[in-house]
Amino acid sequence: MQTLNVNRQKFRMLSFLLVTGEIFVLAFLILLAVRVIGGKPLGIRSFVEIQIWKAGALVKSLQYSSEIKSLSQGKYTNIIFLHHSVGDNLIRQTDFRDRLTQAGFSFWDHDYNYYGLNNPDGENLGFHFNVPEDNTDPVGLAKLFSQKVYPLPINALSGLMQYEVIILKSCFTGNVLPDEQSVEQTKQYYEVMHRFFAEHPEKLFILLTTPPLNSAEADAAMGARAREISEWLQSQEYIRNLPNLYVFDLYSAFAENNLDSPNYNRLREDYKEGVDNHPTMNANQDVAPVLAQFIIDAINDFRSKQIGLTSQPYEN
Repeated sequence: MQTLNVNRQKFRMLSFLLVTGEIFVLAFLILLAVRVIGGKPLGIRSFVEIQIWKAGALVKSLQYSSEIKSLSQGKYTNIIFLHHSVGDNLIRQTDFRDRLTQAGFSFWDHDYNYYGLNNPDGENLGFHFNVPEDNTDPVGLAKLFSQKVYPLPINALSGLMQYEVIILKSCFTGNVLPDEQSVEQTKQYYEVMHRFFAEHPEKLFILLTTPPLNSAEADAAMGARAREISEWLQSQEYIRNLPNLYVFDLYSAFAENNLDSPNYNRLREDYKEGVDNHPTMNANQDVAPVLAQFIIDAINDFRSKQIGLTSQPYEN
């Protein structure tokens, strides 16, 4: 009887393997047919290469974790700035990094996943934290701050949380606001972030309002909606006296603030080139010292609040 049961188990296993093999063969034939009929690559090689790239980034992230954490000693001198191209220009086209370094801070920055993490010397380390969908618009940041925090940097949020000060900036595409519904939705994305900030009083969060769009890309109504979001982020309606949240008005720093200007609520005329949404080098050189000083002042102010700081109940 025992021999019979063993034979039955072997038969079932063999049947399972045969069926599984048939499924794989059928799937391969379907993919091959798609390739032949459509004349397009299957993308399998690209998919594999992407997964290998992500795995390599994770390994390097784990290797650098001890070094990053060693600089976080409770003095709020270890800073990470998550940005895309506008942030990159602010750093590379100015003395922004030098200003923070001379003030005694270790300033790291994280660009698109493709470029990844730069250390305090401005050296690219060749890996990234795998920001979800590489998206730093409000919707992407909400997804990022919905991740679980682990002791090791196995996801993007855990990578950021190794630092003491976390600076965040949406890409200018976050100001593509076609209607009032998009404004309300954007506010909800920022509320997701606010909830996380309140749950982690041990970290300092500095939020930069989204830079303005070029008037070639946004009409007056869209510009007005962008300003509404910027002003709301700086208001008590959003901040609600959260002691570890500071908001810098990057929007107004780059935007035309003159009511009589045809570019009002969009990128300033002297800060733009053609239809490009990126502020010019001149704009960055004007704004960088102001932003650097804001960061220094925010950290000093936050340090003064540290005695007795506890987790904040979330206020809806």
